[in-house]
Amino acid sequence: MSIGRQIIQDWYLKKNWEQFPFQQEMEQVYLSGYSGLLNAPTGSGKTFALFLPFLAEYINRYPDDYATRQDNGLLMLWITPLRALTNDIRKAMQQACADMGLPWMIATRTGDTSASEKQAIKKKLPEVLLTTPESLHLMLAQKEYARMFKNLQVVVIDEWHELLGTKRGVQVELGL
Repeated sequence: MSIGRQIIQDWYLKKNWEQFPFQQEMEQVYLSGYSGLLNAPTGSGKTFALFLPFLAEYINRYPDDYATRQDNGLLMLWITPLRALTNDIRKAMQQACADMGLPWMIATRTGDTSASEKQAIKKKLPEVLLTTPESLHLMLAQKEYARMFKNLQVVVIDEWHELLGTKRGVQVELGL
């Protein structure tokens, strides 16, 4: 078993949680290099099903110094139409990183984000950025957008069914 998968399994044990079968399947599929679509009910653990395999992959890539590597740039972009949930998702991701000893920064950029927070994100990119279709569209319109996305490895589109056939969905499609 890889070090990343072991750390994830240990994390579940420490939380006194069990991985659901779909979470185990997502982990195996992702770590095997595949991408795809996850359909599961709200509150069932989709965030961890997608986020934790990404962490495991990162830990596997840097087994000797994953706990000290900082300033990795933006590695994961999490697009959601529900900006009200971004803070809950951010907190859950940040706690998982803290629990596993990853010094990552998880940030949100939505219409509610202050100008000073947006500037801070531009100066020091988080490893994970949660955003909305509209904010993604604005980020892609900036001069230095290529620098922002040069280390990007994963894009997650949360609640895709809410975006299908809408202007916001078209914004995501064009952004991708």
